[in-house]
Amino acid sequence: MSYHLPVWRGAARAHVTAPQATLRACLVLALVGPSLLSAQPASQPPHPFESPSLLASPTSASKDVTSSVQLQLNEVFERAWARHPTQRALAERISANQVALQAAQSWTAQPASLDVRTQTDRPGTNQGARELELGVSAPLWLPGQRNRAQQLANAQGVALDASARLARLSLAGSLREAWWAWHRTEIEVQLATERVRNTAALLADVKRRVAAGDLAQADQHQAAGAFALAEGAQLQALALRSLAWQALATWHDGAEPRLSDRPEAPVDATTTMDALQHPAVQSARQQALAVRESAALARSQVRANPEVTLGTVHSRGQRGEATQRALVLGLRVPLGSSPAQTAQAIQSGADATELEAQVELVRMEVEATFLGAKQRLTWAQAQRDTALERARLAQETQAFFDKSFKLGETDLPMRLRVAQEAQEAARQAALAQIDVAAAVSGLRQAAGLLPD
Repeated sequence: MSYHLPVWRGAARAHVTAPQATLRACLVLALVGPSLLSAQPASQPPHPFESPSLLASPTSASKDVTSSVQLQLNEVFERAWARHPTQRALAERISANQVALQAAQSWTAQPASLDVRTQTDRPGTNQGARELELGVSAPLWLPGQRNRAQQLANAQGVALDASARLARLSLAGSLREAWWAWHRTEIEVQLATERVRNTAALLADVKRRVAAGDLAQADQHQAAGAFALAEGAQLQALALRSLAWQALATWHDGAEPRLSDRPEAPVDATTTMDALQHPAVQSARQQALAVRESAALARSQVRANPEVTLGTVHSRGQRGEATQRALVLGLRVPLGSSPAQTAQAIQSGADATELEAQVELVRMEVEATFLGAKQRLTWAQAQRDTALERARLAQETQAFFDKSFKLGETDLPMRLRVAQEAQEAARQAALAQIDVAAAVSGLRQAAGLLPD
């Protein structure tokens, strides 16, 4: 299914080209329209325009800055995510979490340590009594501490994954905004290019008629002024398109590509969403769970870890006496709790409570954003239909006045005013179709869906 926008007819007809590859520029979004409206009645009227000339290839000025690469939104997203700081650090964060889990699964709270001690009553000589003690000390887990440490490591791993998913969605939202802003400026370039062609054709026709004595020299000046105005608008549109591209250039290497014909997958305006599965809510929930596990771990270790020591003692009374050997088994248990550890446990509990309360607020915000996106899509569809009808009427009106101008029944100022109104109506129709596709992207973003 294809969509075409109205073009100016009449004097400009002989100068309007219609290449078959035109549908590329005027709205990758226009393609979204009908498939998107699966929830609307089947009697929705089709697009009334069939001329593709408005979508003709841009002027040489725009070709100079546009590569032959046809860019897809999902391709830009994947390239952007590969260069995103969160993605760059994600592998190391996953490794760190795996090491933390391994540490929580170990038999001791900390690695064992080697203790060596010697004593003598005659330092610097080999005389007198000597004693050498060798032992290994290992800190033990406090009751429940090992299990809490494992649960914390698991919760942090899940929270890390949820945070990465939210970062991907946030990046997708930024790219979607820049993508459709870029499309709008591209349409402005296409419309400005078409306006230059039409005003050039009109100027040529007026010059011919002035030379034949049918029109006054003032009419030629008016036509030349309209052509100069169109050229200025075209240059401004090219500048705005270049500026809009800078928002995407950060994530895309190379020259500015051509617009893609492929839109995002449509989303029915009646689609529902489980807010609890949204990446923003999931990330908030998992962060709250991780902080709650951290608080539980802090409560389980309000005192230092006990230590067990196993060693041996080698001793002699005097030089020449036989060495005596003994086995040493010791246990060190800290007395009392640490106020610093208690304060940390209370602070972690407060942080967890705050994040748990934040989850509900995030859920409500997600639901409100989704409902707003659905309403914007409905309004954009209605506005598009109205803009298309206005453009159709303006095109027909311009055709009437073109014929009247050729017959000498309408003066040039009236002809230019009608053409300007038709051009503006076509511009609004083109932008309205972009707004529909942008609303589709907004609804997908609100639903937590990535570019496909």
